[in-house]
Amino acid sequence: MKSNTCGKYKIMLTYINILLTFTYSHTLAHKKSQILQVYSEYQSINMLTNTIIFTDRVILKYKNIDLYADKILISHTEDTHHLSMIEAHGNPVTLNQIQKMGNMIFAQSSIIHYNTSDDTITLIGNVYIKQAGNSIKSDKIIYSIKNKQIKAISNQGNKVITILSKKST
Repeated sequence: MKSNTCGKYKIMLTYINILLTFTYSHTLAHKKSQILQVYSEYQSINMLTNTIIFTDRVILKYKNIDLYADKILISHTEDTHHLSMIEAHGNPVTLNQIQKMGNMIFAQSSIIHYNTSDDTITLIGNVYIKQAGNSIKSDKIIYSIKNKQIKAISNQGNKVITILSKKST
């Protein structure tokens, strides 16, 4: 009877190990898709300000987004170490994103600023965005990810130029 009980415990432990291994590998696979990769010629970390600066031919990859810039600054909160801001500078900064339906979004500007606290992306300076034959050109564009709203602003008498393609309407 004692050996039968030990056998049941061994089977139970084996089952728990398999379950934990599966759960752990599934968690790693899920986290792997959330990884932010940054490649650059030079990187510096300032632990006092919780910022990392990447310079010279910088490439940032996150999920289905590729961002190319001369300089990228990443900040995170001190208490939770969560990402708080990404700011890219370039001549120009370019962003390519492939959406779920296969549509490609192309954007370029002098500065791209992503703020996690209000979930907004701000593009500043010679902004151009193109998707499925549609495009918008402006001095500044603010995109609220949460609200799915775009505000385009032009300075010094310039106009916002929008081109709408017939095939997308």
